[in-house]
Amino acid sequence: MRTPRTPAREPAPPARRRGAGLLLAAVTSLGLIAASVPAAEAHARPAPGRAASAYDSVDPFIGTKLDTTQNKGNSAYGNTWPGAALPFGMVQSSPTTYRTSDGDQKGGYEYTADKLRGFGMTRLSGTGCEGRFSAFDFPVLPYTGALPDSGLPRSPAADITPYYLDYDHAAEDAAPGYYRAGLGDGVTAELTATTRSAVSRYAFPRDGDSATLLLDVAGSNNKVYDSHVSVSGRTVSGWVEAASVCEGGGHYRAYFSTTFDKPFTAHGTWQGDSVTPGADSADGGDRKHGAGAWLTFARGAKVTSHTGLSYVDVDGAAANVRAESAGRSFDAVRALARRAWDRNLGTVQIQGGTAAERTKFYTALYHAQLHPNVTDDVSGRYPGYDGKVRTVARGHHVYTTYSGWDTYRGQAQLLALLFPKVGDDVNQSLVDMVEQTGTWPNWPHLNQAQQKMTGDSLQAVLSAIDAFGSTHYDREGALRSMVRTQSLPATNTRRTAALQYFGTGFVENAKGDSATSKTLEYAIDDFAIAQLAGRLGEKDTESRFMARAQNWRNVFDPVTREIRPRSRNGFDRAFDLGQRGNQFDQATGYQYGWMVPQNIGGLIAARGGEAKVSAELDEHLSQLDAGVYGTKGAYLSNQPSFSAPYVYNWLRQPAKTGETLRRATSELYGTGPDGLPGNDDLGALSAWYVWANLGLSPTIYGTANLVLSAPLFDQVTIRSQDSARTLRLNARGTTGDRPYVRSLKVNGRTSTASWVGEDFARRGGTLDFTMAAKPGDWGTRAGDVPPSYDAGSDARNDVGTTADGAKSAGSLDLSDNSLSRERLSAAGAAPGAKIPLGDTGVTFTWPRTAPGEPDNWIPHGQRIALGGRTGTAAAGISFLGLATNGPAQGTARVEYTDGTTQDVTVALTDWTPGTDYRFGNVPLVDTTGRNRADGTADTTRTVVFGTAPEALDPAKRVKSVVLPQSSDKGVLHLFDAALTTKPVSTGGN
Repeated sequence: MRTPRTPAREPAPPARRRGAGLLLAAVTSLGLIAASVPAAEAHARPAPGRAASAYDSVDPFIGTKLDTTQNKGNSAYGNTWPGAALPFGMVQSSPTTYRTSDGDQKGGYEYTADKLRGFGMTRLSGTGCEGRFSAFDFPVLPYTGALPDSGLPRSPAADITPYYLDYDHAAEDAAPGYYRAGLGDGVTAELTATTRSAVSRYAFPRDGDSATLLLDVAGSNNKVYDSHVSVSGRTVSGWVEAASVCEGGGHYRAYFSTTFDKPFTAHGTWQGDSVTPGADSADGGDRKHGAGAWLTFARGAKVTSHTGLSYVDVDGAAANVRAESAGRSFDAVRALARRAWDRNLGTVQIQGGTAAERTKFYTALYHAQLHPNVTDDVSGRYPGYDGKVRTVARGHHVYTTYSGWDTYRGQAQLLALLFPKVGDDVNQSLVDMVEQTGTWPNWPHLNQAQQKMTGDSLQAVLSAIDAFGSTHYDREGALRSMVRTQSLPATNTRRTAALQYFGTGFVENAKGDSATSKTLEYAIDDFAIAQLAGRLGEKDTESRFMARAQNWRNVFDPVTREIRPRSRNGFDRAFDLGQRGNQFDQATGYQYGWMVPQNIGGLIAARGGEAKVSAELDEHLSQLDAGVYGTKGAYLSNQPSFSAPYVYNWLRQPAKTGETLRRATSELYGTGPDGLPGNDDLGALSAWYVWANLGLSPTIYGTANLVLSAPLFDQVTIRSQDSARTLRLNARGTTGDRPYVRSLKVNGRTSTASWVGEDFARRGGTLDFTMAAKPGDWGTRAGDVPPSYDAGSDARNDVGTTADGAKSAGSLDLSDNSLSRERLSAAGAAPGAKIPLGDTGVTFTWPRTAPGEPDNWIPHGQRIALGGRTGTAAAGISFLGLATNGPAQGTARVEYTDGTTQDVTVALTDWTPGTDYRFGNVPLVDTTGRNRADGTADTTRTVVFGTAPEALDPAKRVKSVVLPQSSDKGVLHLFDAALTTKPVSTGGN
């Protein structure tokens, strides 16, 4: 056992991140807010010797710096921002930066940049797609320059860079719900927010040539399709239509309404290259920065603006700002923002640790609450994915913007644990999305049903949230939609290569586009569907999707004992698993090799057992964040590696889990702007950090089981908001010299298990850890490991027969051709039909399956019971099947009741054989015409064969047969296995 490295204590984070102070007089003058937010609380400082509050521990600048010294594959850049937002708010009022030296404007806030592009109304936190981050709608730029001829010196549409803002970090400040920047032209800008509105305050210098604000209505990050601005009195309103994240084809329309507390001394608009003083409206068309307005105030003015945002219309934006912030001072709104964050951050109370550790923890908890986002107006109206304006039920909200591939691995579960009512509404929002679109998109942004990344992960998000107890939504409707869209025929799904996956159980490497990792992701998604079905009592659906949850076995190479790309002719053993290539999404094959969270026990057995796997995992995690270029190491700043440290729990070595997490949280995460090691991906990376510190992990995605490790704080209390659920974790000494768990009590009862079941997460409870300086025997017994879900591993896994005329209904040969059920029946192979193998005494039974159900095995070691409880005496065994892209053969293992085994060869001719029958195969079912995916049929002759019986020991009783682990050349398909009591001549196949 390794002794964990004792990390050097990080210095306390700099105090500059906190706000300079709150104008308490303004707060106390507003009775309602003063009553709910005492003046002393509004910006309290911890007393000497006291730990800072959760709120005061947050540093929004963490994650804003791109570390250009690393080349891991994805950017070493959290892509977070320091602006003002409320938990899950519609508005994110924040600056975005520009670097003069290289013209860089990726679309985020980069700590090393020297200019600001203004203060926008919206942002996404932590996404990839540099240069196409989306959002940053309706940026505002203060301007103190001259206004020649009563107008701007040039149109921002022609060149906006002269209007960008000099700034200095020394004059910058941020806290949850608040941001301030002192600008190079003497302007001080401050931002705060409510759920649907932004309140901004600008203090202009008296010595400027003007005191002007530019509203760059068409200044969104991504491509602009159209824009409009109108000025009326002290109110400016308008809209923009812009491309959604990554510019993948979708585009949204956002509306704003801004009212100022000071009169304009002059104003005007620009439209394209034209600047028009005194104009009240402009239309920008599809030009970036193509339309906007400028508003001039008295020199030295202190101007406060209240801006409402809506995705429905301008009236909705105006109503939002009236309801949430109109009539309230900047400081009053800021105080309310602090109150909201105090409440949400206070759901997790920690004791112990350094100031730096508290800052990292609470900043991560803060970042994990920035998405998804409320999208309904105060009236309840919201834009549906179908383009219709809809109204949500009173007391509920519609949430949008989900990075499913990232957030199903921890952020969704954290949301459900801390905010179960939000979880209810998130799940209902997902159900409504599917109802409106007819399918499950995996990365919807606002009301745009987009696809990003691999997998179909929002099903896993919903199932995980449901598992944690957020069940007040249309659960049955959710399951129905999953079954409808993720079953054959593959016409309602958004999964790429879905027909091949649904039909054969894997995506072949020739598909490219991360084919192998898609198989793993889809299997996790199917597991999540199965778990939801099980909770709803839908046992048939649970069984069907649990069988698909084992599809990881179809891309597990039994020879090299690794997850590996597979073709229709076998595994690609020349593929370098130290690379991602075109087979693995954002990670290497070695990193994906651990990503079978639904059945880690099965993975360990397949890889060769505990001793071998432990050594391999030690090597893998010796490099915590190795990236994707020629490495066997992990990549913990990217999602596929998130579950890897917890595999130690299944290896009966939870002490190593704790060691790895302590290394990761201290070495990869910091308190500086570069304190996040990778993209935060809508809070996914931050949520992983939170769970790692808690000593809990929801790593069996789709369930509420929690895998345990040593907590990194002495005491943690989790109180679910608007719920009686409370979780208490006591681990005194863990922050000192006792980093290992010696023993554990769960709700007062001693437990040696390194996990707790779902009731703990759903109902709450207490974990009392006894910590020690050295590892003990906690979690080291065979019965101590977390569950592995192996159900379905032996089920048939290929849909090789289809009804005539049916489209996208099955795939036997990886080219999406299949056998005709009608022609099979006519040839004697109706469901349940008996098919004799000549005079051998063997009689096969054709599978009794309905259309769309798996009817044959693509072998990966499935066990088929043949002899009942007491076994069956037999002299021989034969198999009914065929090969595709063959011929193909493998080795099965017959298991006798006395514990002995016998290997037998399974060899089959290709299903389109002509007259060349191999291996002594006997043609039993002969048809003409293969069904195609488009519903038509060809005229190719197809044959299903029986293998010549292999001799068995007639003195023994057969219990079962284990099918081949794989096959050579082509792909084996087995419809049945049968025994005979007739003596078999030697030679077999």
